[in-house]
Amino acid sequence: MAVATEHVGRTRAPPIFSLSNAARIVEMVIGGLLLISIMSIVLKFDIRDPRLWAGYGPNFVRGFWGTLGYIALILPISVGVGFAAGWARVSGHRMLAWPAGAFVDFFRGVPPVVVILFAFLFGVDFIPLRVQLLLQDVFGTSSNSLPFTLAAFAVAFHSGAYQAEIFRAGFQSISRGQVEAAEALGMRHFQTMRSIILPQTVRLSLPPLGNEFAVLIKDTSLLGALGATELVGLSQEFTAQIPISGGQIVWAFAIWSSVALTYFVMTFLVTRLLRLIERRFRTPGLDVMSL
Repeated sequence: MAVATEHVGRTRAPPIFSLSNAARIVEMVIGGLLLISIMSIVLKFDIRDPRLWAGYGPNFVRGFWGTLGYIALILPISVGVGFAAGWARVSGHRMLAWPAGAFVDFFRGVPPVVVILFAFLFGVDFIPLRVQLLLQDVFGTSSNSLPFTLAAFAVAFHSGAYQAEIFRAGFQSISRGQVEAAEALGMRHFQTMRSIILPQTVRLSLPPLGNEFAVLIKDTSLLGALGATELVGLSQEFTAQIPISGGQIVWAFAIWSSVALTYFVMTFLVTRLLRLIERRFRTPGLDVMSL
């Protein structure tokens, strides 16, 4: 037993960054550049056309930073909402489990576009004036941009409903025997939650959370349909002006290729980061079997 314990204690986590990961990233970048080059030859256009970027460049930069701002707002809110709702569903208290279940069922059953439109068009009417002023102070927005903030909250709540099920599954994967063993050792409920339940729940939730984060990043593009300052909306606005401004219609392909590549890079980096964190904190005996 001592030898086995010593061996487990010396088990080293895999490195966060390895040559295989670097080679895979290089292969994907080269493949993407090669595809763009082939399409450029077929369509006879240059994605680096200075005339294109002289007009579209400011829109791209504004849209990119706007998208990052929405992601920075939506992501932590969705995680907090999802974790709280997931815990409430397994808490055993009906006063918590029932509202959390209704929240999850509602947002999972309604398309995100409908939720966003409802929040954008009618959200201000349902929020008291004090809450509106508080949101404006906290997020530094004006009364005109408050509907966009509420639409971003709608995206966060919609994603939080899916994350709630992820965390619920993580909580329920912890065997009752571990909790009973902690109680037998005299550990309090808070100590059991902090030292036994939460670490395993977070570790087991990381793989599906990576997929949900990728979906959330792409869902921020729905805000562009409302006129928000983000990448898709500003790109669509510039594309509509190409015939009027005398630009080449083939620029549209370059614009949307740039948008697609940008979203791919953002989702790839986030999912790869979570995967590396998952590998870093992998525990022997809790690995997922590969088929």
